[in-house]
Amino acid sequence: MQDVNKLVRTRGASPLSRYVQILEAVAAARSGLTLTEISQQLDLRTPTVHRLVGSLKSLDLLTNKDGSRSYAIGHRMLLLLHATLSPADYSHLTTSILRDLVGELGETVHLARLNGTIAESVLMVQPEGSNRSFVQPGRELPLYAAASGKAILAFQSPDFIKRYLARPRASFTENTKLSDKELRAELALIRASGIAVCDNELDAGVLSYGHPVRVKGGYVMYSIGVTGLADRFRSTPRDFIHKKLSHAAALLSEKFGDGKQPALRE
Repeated sequence: MQDVNKLVRTRGASPLSRYVQILEAVAAARSGLTLTEISQQLDLRTPTVHRLVGSLKSLDLLTNKDGSRSYAIGHRMLLLLHATLSPADYSHLTTSILRDLVGELGETVHLARLNGTIAESVLMVQPEGSNRSFVQPGRELPLYAAASGKAILAFQSPDFIKRYLARPRASFTENTKLSDKELRAELALIRASGIAVCDNELDAGVLSYGHPVRVKGGYVMYSIGVTGLADRFRSTPRDFIHKKLSHAAALLSEKFGDGKQPALRE
């Protein structure tokens, strides 16, 4: 009976349904699926699967897993999935990690998510007794100026970065970097060091650090940032901040399903 049902489900399905069935099958396979495996699971001819998978891959809904012949969920699909998370979801998943970081650094910590062409602050934790914050949930942070934004932008694809840098940019303070040359040099430095800095570039008198957070597939869709008044926060050693942010990012990466925080690379 199950085989009959499968035949009805796939052979009688509309093209759109077949696309959905392929996405469902690949999403359920933790190690990815080859064309042959997809064909066998859905009882579809291999040439048909090849054509459908090619279309999904062209839209970045599927991707080749680690350069192999297996297919996994693509970057665009993951963005859609993470876009469905609510503030309550983020609070449940990450609040304890952010609170621990606040306790270690004594400054406001927040989680930011890539949302189109901005970094959106989705969760914030402040030190006890603090009454001022620059990263309230919902604030839109520019990818070229905020530390949490730069930590995300640096690890996007070259095409994404090229398109983004073609957009107009506004100056927030006298320290805001605007030229392509300056920004590309800074993004390269972030990829090499693993940490982004915003020193009086977005909010006057404010010093912030950001660290990329990878999700399933190794994509950077989030960053974890820490923000404080520059005069006070500048005395905290950068190496110490980097170490604590890196540890928190690895924990967040586990929460978002990747299991580990891969080594940062150019």
